[in-house]
Amino acid sequence: MTELALHHPAHSPLDGDWEYALRIPHSPLGPGIVRAHVRAVLTRYQVESGVLDNAQLVASELVTNSLSCTRDSVAVRLMRTDGRLRLSVWDSSPYPPPRPPGAVAGPEDESGRGLWLTRACADDWGHYLVINGRRNGGGKEVWAEWRAPGA
Repeated sequence: MTELALHHPAHSPLDGDWEYALRIPHSPLGPGIVRAHVRAVLTRYQVESGVLDNAQLVASELVTNSLSCTRDSVAVRLMRTDGRLRLSVWDSSPYPPPRPPGAVAGPEDESGRGLWLTRACADDWGHYLVINGRRNGGGKEVWAEWRAPGA
């Protein structure tokens, strides 16, 4: 399991809970913009490089998946709370991720490895439907988490 290792003194303001959100239009530039956003936030909070790299990869994969299943914008949320780092991506499609959690794309498949990478790079992941709640149109949110030390 990967731990969210922070490089700073005990009881630092960097230990507190935080949340950042980014909404991006439906664009092929989206995954790169989200990778840069995740890198900027996690670098600022001095997150260990292995977790930072994994979170960037997962963010890019989840945003790519979301952009492929809808023509609408997607929203990305990155937060640290209760000793966990959570990355989530919302899109307007009510359909669950296309492959079951344990499925792996075949050698001839041109896509389908994103959720496998998510599972391999995060401590936990999942999805849930959003029913006319905080995102106004329903849809789904796919998330990935990493544990912080001592959690």
